[in-house]
Amino acid sequence: MIDSDVFDFVERCRKHGAAASLLTDLLETVKKIGFEHLILSGVPLGGQKLAPMVELNGWPNGWFERYVEAEHAAVDGVCIYSAKTLKPFLWSEVPAKWSQTEASRRVAGEATEFGIWSGFAVPMLSIHHWQSVMSFASSAKICKLHPRQQAQLVTMAVYAGMTIQALSNDDENGEGLLTDREKEVLLWAAAGKTSSETSQILGLTERTVKWHTTRAREAFGVVTTTQAVVEAVRRRLIHP
Repeated sequence: MIDSDVFDFVERCRKHGAAASLLTDLLETVKKIGFEHLILSGVPLGGQKLAPMVELNGWPNGWFERYVEAEHAAVDGVCIYSAKTLKPFLWSEVPAKWSQTEASRRVAGEATEFGIWSGFAVPMLSIHHWQSVMSFASSAKICKLHPRQQAQLVTMAVYAGMTIQALSNDDENGEGLLTDREKEVLLWAAAGKTSSETSQILGLTERTVKWHTTRAREAFGVVTTTQAVVEAVRRRLIHP
């Protein structure tokens, strides 16, 4: 891939009106340096679920479903490290204390069943999540990128992330959805507090706390309090 490929992609980003077309374009471009799959997602923290945080899903059929169902994000060394750095990295560069655990090695082993052996991750700041990451995946057993290629991938990842944010900003603002008390209750839920514990902290009855969480779930159209917390964090309505 040459630099003009990157700049052409950046130019096209302004013309994409949907995530699907952006994903297709990006996948076609990065194939030129050996990456067949990619995903852009918020990095789950504190028990957050991955699925609601995914913004571009170019993983192989079946792998995303298995990854989410098994809650691999909680033990995957690449995912864990993505929350701890803003420096782009090869998957092989993840420190051993996260990449060499039994659980992380199991995730990596399962990924090979879907043709994923190596990759390159670009952590980045996001207005929708505390931190996001675009992870490029390859069927090559060893991913080799020279500095120029890494810079090309970082540039495309950042512009793709900016485009996704711009596409979602207009209709996912969320201002006015929650009352201050509902935000407060979700904030303590994000900290792992039960309804009983939150009631003691806020000086409310447990019934009142549950009522506020129910109203918050209804505001987002979700079933669980955890999903409401994820939505509130994603929209920057609370800051755990």
